[in-house]
Amino acid sequence: MKICLLTDGIAPYVTGGMQRHSFNLCNELLKLEHEVTLVHCVYGKSSLPKKEEVNELFENSKHLILHTLRFPESNGMPGHYIKESYQYSLAITSLLKDKFPQFDLIYVKGFSGWDLLQQRKKGIIKTGPILVNFHGLEMFQEPASFRERLKAYLLKSPTKWNLNQADYCISYGGKITSLLNGIGIPQSKVLVIPGAVSDNTLLEKRNLPVNSKFLFVGRYERRKGIEELMQVVASMPELEISFVGAIPSSKKLNRANVRYYGEVKDVNALNEIFDEHTFLIAPSHSEGMPNVILEAMSRGLIPLATRVGAVEELVDNSNGFLFEPKSVEAIRVNIEAAKLLGIEAVLERSSKSINKIRANSTWSQIISQTIENFQRVVEKP
Repeated sequence: MKICLLTDGIAPYVTGGMQRHSFNLCNELLKLEHEVTLVHCVYGKSSLPKKEEVNELFENSKHLILHTLRFPESNGMPGHYIKESYQYSLAITSLLKDKFPQFDLIYVKGFSGWDLLQQRKKGIIKTGPILVNFHGLEMFQEPASFRERLKAYLLKSPTKWNLNQADYCISYGGKITSLLNGIGIPQSKVLVIPGAVSDNTLLEKRNLPVNSKFLFVGRYERRKGIEELMQVVASMPELEISFVGAIPSSKKLNRANVRYYGEVKDVNALNEIFDEHTFLIAPSHSEGMPNVILEAMSRGLIPLATRVGAVEELVDNSNGFLFEPKSVEAIRVNIEAAKLLGIEAVLERSSKSINKIRANSTWSQIISQTIENFQRVVEKP
């Protein structure tokens, strides 16, 4: 197939679960020798990577047609991200306007196809099926603060418009499908395609140290629940915990048993960090199907996570701990419960984490499911 993949960035140039998913999806499509036209971007003053540099990241770039853009920047006023996203979509349409009719399907991340959908609605551009993926639909989940509530309010209307104009909407399953249905997307337009991890990161079993070390991986962002987690860490001086991500210096605790790795973009380096820990703590207020939980489980970590998004598709009481978001007490209680697990219980839950990924969540499985969905919508009269 000839597939156009419109993204708001790919790893390692942009950090985030959406961007990691975009890279992996493109890589898997190329490995199967589908022709992929990829549009990605960089932010801020980062230099545009050379085409040869990006090509080297993929395992089979001979079928890749690459376009690299710079994401627009505006004045930072409320709603600036919506304005910038629309401008970015305009740049994409201008770039590929004559090419869009040639693709078998167009897979859109976030708002990157906004103008294309407008042009198609007006009859100016004709296309094959357009699939839109807003990942966690966080703007329709419970916000973490007044500021987040305002941000969500501004995002809801354009997000809903883009989803309604799409031929199909991608869901990770679980509560994400319910959110789509709740905002008026019929089930016939929903394609459930879960997240995945690379097969080569999956351990056969955890032949690694068993300890009571906890790990948080993510951005310092309100919806990630890190403020509640920091309150727990401050109240538990004996807790061994590490943070991967750009944590502001003012928020760091100066304790020997609290470690800060900073931002880690290299997958192998991140796997090494996973292997030094036993538990992953993911106390988010809203999520899709977090890559970090998938990746940690593939290394045998035991997840402690909130009941949001599609998290319950991955985590249950057999392999981890689930609790409600926004609760400092729930985080503390579940950390205490995890610390009390004996070695046999730790190894059992660790094994179940690995087996869950092996059974349902490797890219070799999910890409087959993805292609089946693609072929079905392309062949549909």
